[in-house]
Amino acid sequence: MSVLCYNKSCGQRFDPDKNSEDACTYHPGVPVFHDALKGWSCCERRTTDFSDFLSIVGCTEGWHSNVKPPDPVKPEVKTSPELTAKFNEKTTQKRKPIEAIIRPSPDAPMVKLEQRVSPALKKVLEKLDLTVHNGPENKDTKEIKIGTTCKNAGCNKTFLDTSSNEEICVHHSGVPIFHEGMKFWSCCKKKTSDFNSFLAQPGCTQSKHVWNKAHKVSRVQAIYRQHSPPELFSSIIMKICHKCSVSFE
Repeated sequence: MSVLCYNKSCGQRFDPDKNSEDACTYHPGVPVFHDALKGWSCCERRTTDFSDFLSIVGCTEGWHSNVKPPDPVKPEVKTSPELTAKFNEKTTQKRKPIEAIIRPSPDAPMVKLEQRVSPALKKVLEKLDLTVHNGPENKDTKEIKIGTTCKNAGCNKTFLDTSSNEEICVHHSGVPIFHEGMKFWSCCKKKTSDFNSFLAQPGCTQSKHVWNKAHKVSRVQAIYRQHSPPELFSSIIMKICHKCSVSFE
């Protein structure tokens, strides 16, 4: 009657009556796994493939063994009554219910929000020239060079002569928005994923050309993020603003 050999990497069946001192080829060591390399502690061969590791021939000859090796001893987890009590206290602790918030009436008077300016920003604002030209300002044609491009977004017209001032400028009055791979203007919202198609989108607003702009000021963008009731956080992005000329209600 044949029995199974339990020597590592042998796995053959043998007849106990025909067992000999060189009948089994096996690994007396233990498996070693380190830095993606696999091998046995009793020999030096290493491999990165698990199937190749299982097929490594044993390095030692000896008797077949039908004695099953004992299961590895699991490490004992030590616990103390104090840790158990703290764990039970945390698991049984209930969250406090959120109180219902009464929405204010839309007819209620507006309240100005408090503004806090950091000391570093105050120094910058003191040096900032608040003379910002937001509207179109066409200077004397003597100051406009031929070939000057219109400063309105989406308009590629150039200044040729005084007749260029009478042309209708078709441009985008909004701001460009790039979100989740899509590109569009906030004023017309025609979305596309191709950047060249985005640049070629015709404008949606008509006005006069703007050949000179002291400062190109972006429009105000507000981003609202709801975190957890009852708090509402908003991020307001502006350029060249001053707390004396800006207020929030």
